[in-house]
Amino acid sequence: MRYYDDIILDKSIKDFKGFVKRGFSVIDYYAVCICEKNSNLLEIISINNILKACCKSYDYGVIGIVKSKTAAQELTAKLIEDWMKENDSLEGFKEYYNGKCR
Repeated sequence: MRYYDDIILDKSIKDFKGFVKRGFSVIDYYAVCICEKNSNLLEIISINNILKACCKSYDYGVIGIVKSKTAAQELTAKLIEDWMKENDSLEGFKEYYNGKCR
């Protein structure tokens, strides 16, 4: 799993490394992710699922982590909206965010 350089975190997350270490005990948090291996623009995945071994092969780039699926949907919409303010199409969107995840 890779993380966006300027990862967007829910205001309730004070210590990112500690949050990730807690792993499966985290409930109702979702990651907004980018993945080169599929055709989806972005994906919303629960933290519990993204930490499972089956997801490791997808090499997700985590752009943001927020509490609630609704907040994840809003973040996804904002990322796309902000991109469209500067660009005429979504071409290059995935490449940009993929390149910013390390």
